[in-house]
Amino acid sequence: MTGMTRRELITGAAAAAGAVAVLPGPARAQTTQKRELIVAQGGDIAFFDPHMSTSSNDIRVSFNLYDNLTSRHPDGKLYPGLATEWKLTAPTTWTFKLRPGVKFHNGDPFSSSDVKASIERTYDPAAKTRVSTVFSTIERIEAPDPGTVVFHTKKPDPLLPARLAFYGGQIVPEKYLKSVGPDTFNQKPVGTGPIRFVSWTKDDKAVLEANPDYWGGRIDVDRLVMRAIPETAPRVASLLKGEVDAITQLAPDHGDRVNANPTTRMIGALYAGLYVLAVNSNVKPLDNPLVKQALSLGIDREIIVKELWRGRGIVPNSMIAKGDNHFDASLPPLKYDPREARERLKKAGYKGEEIVIETTVGYTANDKAMSEAIQAMWRDVGVNAKVEQLEYSVRAQKLRDKSFKGLWWSDPTSTLSDPDGMFWRLLGPGGPQDYWRHARFDQLGDAARFSVDEKFRAQAYKEMTQIFLEHFPWVPVIQPYEDYGIQRYVEWTPNPNQQFEIRRFNFRFRRA
Repeated sequence: MTGMTRRELITGAAAAAGAVAVLPGPARAQTTQKRELIVAQGGDIAFFDPHMSTSSNDIRVSFNLYDNLTSRHPDGKLYPGLATEWKLTAPTTWTFKLRPGVKFHNGDPFSSSDVKASIERTYDPAAKTRVSTVFSTIERIEAPDPGTVVFHTKKPDPLLPARLAFYGGQIVPEKYLKSVGPDTFNQKPVGTGPIRFVSWTKDDKAVLEANPDYWGGRIDVDRLVMRAIPETAPRVASLLKGEVDAITQLAPDHGDRVNANPTTRMIGALYAGLYVLAVNSNVKPLDNPLVKQALSLGIDREIIVKELWRGRGIVPNSMIAKGDNHFDASLPPLKYDPREARERLKKAGYKGEEIVIETTVGYTANDKAMSEAIQAMWRDVGVNAKVEQLEYSVRAQKLRDKSFKGLWWSDPTSTLSDPDGMFWRLLGPGGPQDYWRHARFDQLGDAARFSVDEKFRAQAYKEMTQIFLEHFPWVPVIQPYEDYGIQRYVEWTPNPNQQFEIRRFNFRFRRA
């Protein structure tokens, strides 16, 4: 780099991202009258329809608006949700008993027909959902009576109860959805969850209120207001001034300030997933594996973790997150080797074609700052790198159209604590990030999904990892801590998979 060291550049990027112009005033006093929870997150909500998005900004609302049959709590265990019990009644048959007396927010009764319609919708090609690959193991669904659902899988699927706890498993009202259509449903969503929709003002806030008849018990708040504050500095300032009760995506360089403030604190958990630069491998020169290998070798992840994240993260070694089943601890962290990066670009015949990182501000913590740091690192090895800033709505449209110019930030979540629920869900054939295909990779992924032999699955994922590290359909950058800032009167436990649930098991206000 000309004139600046990598450390100086990254430190400068961190300072620019973290500059706070507004001095915090005294936080408002917490009283026993506090009944509204105001949360600021890094971006606006794009979809209230839970089957149309896996964005972290959307799921913080959708996992409170809707319920799943099963529920994964912050302790990592599965608990009953809309199903009270489930069991494997044949090698390829799961039977679920449903909770009686549950009603949707509009008063319609919940029954097995809603479950059947909701899950079938996820993989209906006509619905064009963003979760179409989640339940590809299902052959058919039966609803023999209002309180029973039977899932028949194509092959044995021991992970089905876990699949039902996350993306795609949210249950929507069959009758209401059919009567109003998907567009109106997205504008006026109805679920069975602990909060219900009131209003949404684009690029400002969503207002939701407690469901007074929630089957799990009324939550410890009357209203939830989810505000969009994309820039880190104003988001932190709003917390320190007492204007909001919690903020998401707390940048690590602000953690000390939040903890030093007498009324606020930082809490977090190692993210059950990765922050990656997803790659459109259909465009040149990113269709060349050597170019993508060079891009990976050209990123100094250790300095990103140290300087931009203040050590609040780890360097990945593959596409499998630490903490997941079949994470291979014997693999070294992804290497930084600028000399080798230049050699592979030369071998690839790279002619200086422009390679674009399309970034939002605040979709993931540090996304813009990391983009600028990586751009400088790539330019240092001879890559003609460019950073372009996107609005959230444009990013959402590009996801639907699969029209990214090159690379973009994605935060794939491990929904099952297993590779099947992370990289295979997203990168597999027909998945949301299906920009690259490899016959052996696809064969192994499909076989591992259906196998009950964990030794075979482990070996399959080892071979898939080697293929991944040759072709890089993602360029993994960091497995970060998901950090939040909260007022000290808020009692809440962060979930490693980005859910921001405010149910009775997970949230309450500490009373004066």
